[in-house]
Amino acid sequence: MKKNVTIYDIANEAGVSPSTVSRVLTGKERVKPDTKSKVLSVIEKYNFRPNSLARSLLYKQSKMIGIVLPDINHPFFSTLVLKSEAHALSLGYTSFLCNSMDDHQIESKYLQNLVDKQVDGIIFLGGRINQVETSKELAEEMNKIRERVPVVFVNGEMEGVDAHIVQTDEHDGITKVIDLLKNFNHQKIAFLGGEMGISSREVKLRAYTEAMEKNHLSINPNWVMDEGFDIESGEELANRLLYQSERPTAIVCVNDFVAIGVIKTLDKFGLRVPEDISVVGFDDIYLAKDYPPGITSVSQNYEVLGRTAVDVLVKLINGEEAEKQVIVPTKLMLRNSCQLLKK
Repeated sequence: MKKNVTIYDIANEAGVSPSTVSRVLTGKERVKPDTKSKVLSVIEKYNFRPNSLARSLLYKQSKMIGIVLPDINHPFFSTLVLKSEAHALSLGYTSFLCNSMDDHQIESKYLQNLVDKQVDGIIFLGGRINQVETSKELAEEMNKIRERVPVVFVNGEMEGVDAHIVQTDEHDGITKVIDLLKNFNHQKIAFLGGEMGISSREVKLRAYTEAMEKNHLSINPNWVMDEGFDIESGEELANRLLYQSERPTAIVCVNDFVAIGVIKTLDKFGLRVPEDISVVGFDDIYLAKDYPPGITSVSQNYEVLGRTAVDVLVKLINGEEAEKQVIVPTKLMLRNSCQLLKK
């Protein structure tokens, strides 16, 4: 028999039809014991395993999922994808990783390609689902994709798209930070980083505002600034902050990259962290614990977030009911970048 054995070869040698071999492989329909034994014997003889296309025809599933993300270089996304991919693999699913480079047109191409490749479902991160104002065209496109395959959003949403969502409680994460700083006697607290119109920044800013009010702390509008999410943005924002006539005693950053940039600028100004100014980040990327002096941060709980997103998607793939929105708790990681303020 030829090297690449097919289901037709198995059927021919066993003296049965290809559909009978399919029934034996899927186990979903009854086959006479002697016929089943004959087919299994030939399958074992050639160590036959259907290829991906054959499996998709047999089981009505490709056992492949797509993961669309905006920036594979960003530790938040790369870590989350690593956890998601590992869990998907443990459940028998292979993952297609699609790095859109934060470009909506590339997102659209990947979404269509994934549907064309007959993936069983898609996990979508960042990009269009992080926009506060949703494009009608992008929402319509996403709804058309959802008509073909299940889609799960992670840490984002789109107006007009009734998707399943798995997200960390970023609001509670920032609330924990403000409560911590208040307990450390800080009253002058700044909030730096992010971009207006990006939902992750807006959620954290709203949480900062509400937590400050809850703790009866006044907000200096000059200490609330946006620029971006990278290290350079943190450096620029800290530079602008330090040239003001009054300085805060603590700085809350939209993410750990911004926190690193802030600490770099504070060091250039001869200011010590945390002795002179306390700094807190968000995401708890792998750099946070090792960047001097060790950045206090809010963990996105990557393991749980990734596993939950995959579990919800697999339920949808199998036609089972799944929670429409799952909130994953954050965890405050206390390190050396903030301390008790001496009165």
